[in-house]
Amino acid sequence: MNPLGPPKERRTQLYFRDDGKFTFRKLFIEDTFLIEKVRDDIIKGWKHFYKLQFPFAGLKGIPADMVTLGFDRDIVLDPYNIVDAKDKPDKHKKINENKWITDVADGQRYKAQNKPHSMFMADKLTIFLGVATVLVALSIGIRAAWG
Repeated sequence: MNPLGPPKERRTQLYFRDDGKFTFRKLFIEDTFLIEKVRDDIIKGWKHFYKLQFPFAGLKGIPADMVTLGFDRDIVLDPYNIVDAKDKPDKHKKINENKWITDVADGQRYKAQNKPHSMFMADKLTIFLGVATVLVALSIGIRAAWG
């Protein structure tokens, strides 16, 4: 068993740039998104649909793998229209009017609500005072019994 927990899942992305260049890179998957991280900060993210993975046989130093297409200015790059329109963000709407973005944010909110929270300072203080009260009562009882 790994003491640090299970390894993070990674997928290969064929990443296209505006200047016409492209690169193959391995990105982590977090909450159905391929994410680009610097340390623990998420810099960019692309929605990852398994039906948008394409087989790549490998070439020279690039190993064979299933590859997802990605572009710098597009969250979902779907050149073959495989994904339903309802599952993609609407590019013609403003970001605050886009239901797709709202659904992603709601999913993150529900995930945060379901995490167990650490004890608050008031809870810690209550437990400490309860234990202190029990110890004082025990010491009074012991003195009364011996004395």
